[in-house]
Amino acid sequence: MGMLIVSIDIINVDLGGIKLKLAYVGFSGYLVVFSYFYGLSLNRRNSIVAIVFLISFLPSLIFSTNLKISIAFYAGTFMCIVIMLTFAKMTEKIGEGVIDLAMKFYRFTVLLTAVLVLFRVHERGHFLFYEASYYAIALIPYYCITFYRMFVFGIKFARIDLILIFFAIILSQSVSMVLWIFLSFFLLYLKYSRIRFFHVASVFFVSFMLIYILYLYNIRVKNIVDALVHVFDDPSQYLNIFILVGGNRLQRVFIAYDAFMAHPWFGVGIGALRDYSTLHFSTDNFNLDGLTASDFSADINATNVFMEVAAEAGIIGLVGFLLVLVFVGTRRGNNEALRPLLLSFYVTMTALIIESSYLRPYVWALYGIIIGISSIRDGGNLKHALMPRSLKENIDDEHESRASHLFPADVR
Repeated sequence: MGMLIVSIDIINVDLGGIKLKLAYVGFSGYLVVFSYFYGLSLNRRNSIVAIVFLISFLPSLIFSTNLKISIAFYAGTFMCIVIMLTFAKMTEKIGEGVIDLAMKFYRFTVLLTAVLVLFRVHERGHFLFYEASYYAIALIPYYCITFYRMFVFGIKFARIDLILIFFAIILSQSVSMVLWIFLSFFLLYLKYSRIRFFHVASVFFVSFMLIYILYLYNIRVKNIVDALVHVFDDPSQYLNIFILVGGNRLQRVFIAYDAFMAHPWFGVGIGALRDYSTLHFSTDNFNLDGLTASDFSADINATNVFMEVAAEAGIIGLVGFLLVLVFVGTRRGNNEALRPLLLSFYVTMTALIIESSYLRPYVWALYGIIIGISSIRDGGNLKHALMPRSLKENIDDEHESRASHLFPADVR
């Protein structure tokens, strides 16, 4: 239920220019229920990191260029910290079952997305997220766990999930989803498999087929491929490729950079970048040799979370944010159960280099799950955490069979 709540990204309530995320409201209710059953005790180290992060964002709130917006975003920042700490504690309580629960949730998202696309609620599937690229990022742990199971336990134990991932690509028509899937596959392949010609050939073949399918059914991919072909005839058109592939992303990063340079220490205020950019910048100043993305405007978030945090919270806030990432990314303990999730963390942060918004509840939930798994003291409880359910059932049956031979029931 917690994963479902933090994934409600598309439905917001407009409160006089400030959009209240239902994920925050829903999770507040979930927290009350969770606290009733499990209490509110927190790990000391986790709490210290959370408090330092919140304190590092305070100057950007105090010196904000738009205090009203920054207060709302600071509340969102606080809720993301609450989500991280809650998921950390929940993971400690559930133990190895958290992986099975997460996998069931990811499968459910694909099936529901298929229904939404089938009934034309969505043109491009994105579950309950704002757009398909957000959905692509939310599924990164799903890719990593599926490929881990494929390499460690065999492809037959990952077939259903591989099919669902393929359907997710078709439903979302997301180029970024393909990119994050291949990055996840590549990292796990390097870790758990030996490089063979057949594997490399298969990857190239599947890549070609996916690109070909997207070329036929996705206008943006078709334009990118056509532009790549034309660059060989006229190399001076390379900027067209950047704009077609990245859209307005590069120009939005330049706006955030200029805002950061104007307010380097405390930033323009958390959440205030769009308002500040609209008032102080002209889109004409960010043309690329006279070229610009058709949908570019100053009233858009930066498409790089690190540049976004730097622009909104300054150097002090950026240091606090990096502290959280280092704390999560360097977790140790229960390494085998943790490894695919840590890889998903690295892939997620790579994805956020070209995406906006550091306040994504489902990403902070991933941080919490990683912290929780690494904090479980009895590693034996995680011995079969990543093992497919069917394989676990076989092992349980074997154990019961051995026990029946050792301790036969009384015969009367």
